[in-house]
Amino acid sequence: MSVLPYLNAFRLYKADVLLLAFAVTFVTSLLKKTAMKNCPKKTYLFLPFGVGLLLYAAYAVLVTRSFLPLTQDALSTVESGFACGCAATLYYLAYEQFFRAKKAQSPLLPLLEGFVDEEKREEAANRLSEESKSVPDEELLRFVSDTLAEYAAENASEAELSAAAQTIAELLRQLRDTN
Repeated sequence: MSVLPYLNAFRLYKADVLLLAFAVTFVTSLLKKTAMKNCPKKTYLFLPFGVGLLLYAAYAVLVTRSFLPLTQDALSTVESGFACGCAATLYYLAYEQFFRAKKAQSPLLPLLEGFVDEEKREEAANRLSEESKSVPDEELLRFVSDTLAEYAAENASEAELSAAAQTIAELLRQLRDTN
């Protein structure tokens, strides 16, 4: 996707909405990383719109020095607050699309899903990838089994761990052969 559709979308908003959308993007990002980091991912979809509404309402009250934007002009305030959320979402999408560096994902991560808790999964994948390079082929399965046992979730059975270890060991062998 090119930058033109994004620029065309921004053309719809007023300058105050576009400027406040930067603040909405920043506050939303901050909330995602701090107070709301354990919330369901679906909550993040609506977060910029709620933050946009609150920030625009505060802005409108400060600019007019009255509460009229919350009473008589409430519809206009809600509309502009929603526009702040839309513009903030566009800012975020443009950032993700054009500027954010994509981090290479380990091919082991999907295989560890269900066996290793999410917060330990990347650490386990990195350890398996890095330390397996120095393990001889005949000891690889035991190394993978032992490492999986260290990181395994409580609900993972021995049979599942054994099957996962064999699959991961074979993948690591294949990765060695291609490098």
